[in-house]
Amino acid sequence: MTGLAILVVIPTTRGPLRLRSLNPRPGLPAPAAFADGDYRPLPWSADYARLCAPGGPVARLGGEAGGPHELRLSGSFDAGRSWEVPVCLAHGLAARGHRFVAEPAEADLILWATGAVDLDLAVLPGDYALLDKIERSRTLLAEAPDVPLAVLLPEGPEREPAAAAFHALGRKEAPRLLPGETVQAAVEALTQPNQMNASEPQRRARRLALPAGAAAAVVLVALGGFFALGARQAPVVGSGNDPAAGTASVEPAPVAAPVAEIAPPSPPPAEAPAAIRVEELRAPPGSSCRRVAFGAEQPERRPVTPESGDRLAPTRLVPELCGLAIAAAPGLRLEIGPELRAAALPPVRLADGAQGYFLREGSRQNLVYAVQARPEPGAARPGGRIVHALTR
Repeated sequence: MTGLAILVVIPTTRGPLRLRSLNPRPGLPAPAAFADGDYRPLPWSADYARLCAPGGPVARLGGEAGGPHELRLSGSFDAGRSWEVPVCLAHGLAARGHRFVAEPAEADLILWATGAVDLDLAVLPGDYALLDKIERSRTLLAEAPDVPLAVLLPEGPEREPAAAAFHALGRKEAPRLLPGETVQAAVEALTQPNQMNASEPQRRARRLALPAGAAAAVVLVALGGFFALGARQAPVVGSGNDPAAGTASVEPAPVAAPVAEIAPPSPPPAEAPAAIRVEELRAPPGSSCRRVAFGAEQPERRPVTPESGDRLAPTRLVPELCGLAIAAAPGLRLEIGPELRAAALPPVRLADGAQGYFLREGSRQNLVYAVQARPEPGAARPGGRIVHALTR
């Protein structure tokens, strides 16, 4: 069967990006993402490689979805994970024979999707600024009001208003709301044959199916209404692991006779933050480092304490140790020793700005590495250096 020409829109709060191409590249050492016309991988390309790694989320789509691919977009973005859902959908569609175009007028279908995924390709609920992204996508979508539009909206505070906003765009056909629970369900919904409006003039060679429950969906679309998706309870993400600081009570000494009031001693000046902070990234009880590395679980973070001089206390290579988080004080830049870089996956930027180094499965062996923090130009504070060992 002939594949569809699909425009995949990756919305951001700065404006929509377009997926230009997605092609298998067996010669690449790892999947990589590029801006159109540039040979340098995008800053988050390492995250994309992890998404497509063997045993990772994209591999669950089966067929040719996994393996080294070259992903090209019309631009990039600074941070966030909401690109994961549209990129995973693109992998699933490409594995089923569909192709991608960059212009709305060339498309048989426009796919607008946002959200992050876990290891099992479940779409994570959250606040994805849906209304802002829709508003910034309005001009692009208006270029081809006759092209069918499919939308995946994750569960979150703006999901219902966002669905209403899409239906208010005034397109020729009502937007099709895809199942928002998993990427697999959305791919299946997109690739089912469409049996609606067979007598309508065929502007395109193909149309995509409505989401699951085809008979009910046909009736609802014919009426121009919504269909409801089952609500998911958002998972509770734990907060930081720093224990609350305890306080000790002091019994006042008896006073023999009235004395002049003495002012309490001034608190000691706050200690300047260390130039380099290192924390262990551990799998929570009942989880695994594989789930942590692919974002299905949040790691527990345990500070590595200083030992003597520039050395930190050694870290044991226990099974629940997934990697290390390393951060520098403001005004400093990090230089990580090659020993750790060789034993870990490409670094990822964690939510607090630290660099996350997740250990490779086959590299869990004794090693000693150094980290140097060097001042940025014009920085007032000095740098620093630490040495840290990973031991069995």
